[in-house]
Amino acid sequence: MRVLIKNGDIISHSTSGKKDILIEDNIIVDIAKNIKDDVDKIIDAEGLTIIPGIIDMHVHLREPGFEYKETIESGLKAAVHGGVTTVGVMPNTSPAMDSLTTLQFVVEKSKRVNLAKVMPISAITKERKGKDLVNIEEHIKNGFKFFSDDGSPVYDSEIMFKALKETKKYDGIVIDHCEDSRFGNTPLFESLNIARNIEIAKYLDAHIHIAHISTKNSIDLLKYAKSNKIKATCEITFHHLLLENHGKSNPIYKINPPLPDKNTQKYLIDNFEYIDIIISDHAPHSMEEKSRDYNQAPPGISGLDIFFPAIYTVSRKYNIPLSDIVEKVTYNPAKIFNLEKVGDIKTGYFADITIVDLNSKWDGKIYSKGKNMPYKELEGKVVMTIVNGEIKYDERMNENEM
Repeated sequence: MRVLIKNGDIISHSTSGKKDILIEDNIIVDIAKNIKDDVDKIIDAEGLTIIPGIIDMHVHLREPGFEYKETIESGLKAAVHGGVTTVGVMPNTSPAMDSLTTLQFVVEKSKRVNLAKVMPISAITKERKGKDLVNIEEHIKNGFKFFSDDGSPVYDSEIMFKALKETKKYDGIVIDHCEDSRFGNTPLFESLNIARNIEIAKYLDAHIHIAHISTKNSIDLLKYAKSNKIKATCEITFHHLLLENHGKSNPIYKINPPLPDKNTQKYLIDNFEYIDIIISDHAPHSMEEKSRDYNQAPPGISGLDIFFPAIYTVSRKYNIPLSDIVEKVTYNPAKIFNLEKVGDIKTGYFADITIVDLNSKWDGKIYSKGKNMPYKELEGKVVMTIVNGEIKYDERMNENEM
């Protein structure tokens, strides 16, 4: 199958400007102006913008165990609706993704759904209890190279030391949810564990990836690590760049880590260059759960459906070039997590492509089961999402066609 995308304005690490893209089967084979080859299908992207398929390395798909919140199918429909072509799936399921059996279940179910690409992230510890390491060597040798107890911190420094030592040995990456609830009313709740992780990573010369940073202290620690060439990378959710802390007035805004105040948010934006990637931390819940009293409601905001509109709104709100934003959701995650032939529009790369309309607004649709989302209006709209050369979302499709 040969597909030609014509007349679109490309924004990517390696290619920019108005060019055509020729796809053969699942690979980009040519990028040039006015390609004339014989093809099976032409996609006219006149007036539209083309970016690499978005890579979201922090997503909760809830299956197995919490299918009333989300299923792999509903979550991946939300992903392609939001322009996301690769999804990193967090392990806080039931049972936890701490064994090859549960990890392979997610892989096989995702293949049957056949929408976005999925990379299950193994738990660091058995049952995510923070006590006994999973078999890191076995998991990596079977293709599962990323580890997190996300939703829970790894309190035990010795466990973190062992995890980083093992992942370095077998070329894996630890993604740590940094939180110490004993310091919940101070910025230390996040930065204490970040400081510890950076020190261990420095000692071992290992790679630590810090999940969803949210405080000034956290940014300052990452600046220190990067200036000293320590292998520390980080991510931020677009929620923490768009939404402000509402106290405990409305559980729809409840998220972990909490949303920043205006001054903290400004500091995060002022130091945007030190943030490696942007993620959704897609956390679907039932509306019954999110309608409970604030203290009883679970933390989390649904985000896959709005990924591109949200990041484009960040670009517009803070006058950040869209190319800088695109880099943090495509090229950077591919580079950090060593994902081959994705994250860029380049010959020889997989044809994972998102086509967007910068002159329209988010369509307001939510394919996720999780309707727990406070946004009313966002800039930009996904027109089409292509994964491995196949159209997985087209704005003209209805849900049953996906």
